[in-house]
Amino acid sequence: MSWSDLPAELVAGIADRITEHADLARFRSVCPSWRSASAEHAARRRTPLLLLPSQSYSRVDRCLWSPADDSIKETPMPAACGRSFLFASPRGWTLGVANDLSATLLQPFTGASESLPALPPSFHDEYEKILRDMVWDRSPDAVMISAGKGGFFCKLPGDGGSWSAAGSSQTAAVSSITYDDGTFYLLDGPARSVTAVDAATFAVTAVAEPPDLVSPRHSWCTPESTLVVSSGELLLIVRTHLLFQVAPYGSGGLFKVFRTDSRSLAAGWSEVAGGGIGNRALFVDHLRGFCVEANGLNGVRRNCVYVASSHEMVNDDYGLDVYGRYTVSVLDLDELTTQDLSYGNLLNCMCGRFWQWPSWIMPNPH
Repeated sequence: MSWSDLPAELVAGIADRITEHADLARFRSVCPSWRSASAEHAARRRTPLLLLPSQSYSRVDRCLWSPADDSIKETPMPAACGRSFLFASPRGWTLGVANDLSATLLQPFTGASESLPALPPSFHDEYEKILRDMVWDRSPDAVMISAGKGGFFCKLPGDGGSWSAAGSSQTAAVSSITYDDGTFYLLDGPARSVTAVDAATFAVTAVAEPPDLVSPRHSWCTPESTLVVSSGELLLIVRTHLLFQVAPYGSGGLFKVFRTDSRSLAAGWSEVAGGGIGNRALFVDHLRGFCVEANGLNGVRRNCVYVASSHEMVNDDYGLDVYGRYTVSVLDLDELTTQDLSYGNLLNCMCGRFWQWPSWIMPNPH
């Protein structure tokens, strides 16, 4: 078959595409910096944002705060019916849960959403503290949640489905859930043990026993544990709480990093020499921890830990004006010093009488 045998419209279309590719090739040769400019723009966007689910009696605000430049922007979210909870993830999705236990997956940057079945009745309590403290993560095909004991999963799409118990035990404590490469990893923070659950069958496949660790002698230095999963390895971060007014890290504080291969959890943990994380920054909230490259363009400091939290505040002499305050603390692992980032625009963000946890989200997950 020759070109003359093809329809004229098809030949014209092919010719146009060839011309487009030729023009693009000439543009790239004349402007070689287009690649570096595009890469630089992408690098700047690799900055986690903090989702602030502020809520008062009269209005609901959904804001994102950037640690790079202390900016705050409102983000579009569906209108809330009654009290609602939002839990972000590094993959750009958020889990929205109303006080009637109805649940939805939301993507604030694209507007996408997926309906989920209502949460199990065990997630309900009179003061809604179970909902506030629940943890979750998602795989491409399922969502896994926990109210602190055991876990429940729901296959996607979840509309019309139900939640089922995951794993072999519903009594094990769960402090965080992290998905990576076909596996959900459940951390029991106080015990510092990790359970691997297959994301397809939801059966327990392996357990990593806690590493050997001598805890600080002071009660206020009780360590907290954070699990980070990336690139075929697990990192267990064990640190004392960031208490500015009580004790700096040079006075009895603790920060240690342990690693293990995600394919052989039974082999145990090995301590990372120096306890640093190199040219990365660790972002921690009550849901999980994850690492981001400190590339010099995204405003993220290398070898530092960004910890987001919130707490209750009382603003008058009679204890009637109660609200929640968001905080972000940075631990520099080179100097073992802490810095409070809560005195800029973050200071102006408050949640209502029933405060919620903030959580980190990536604007352009990959």
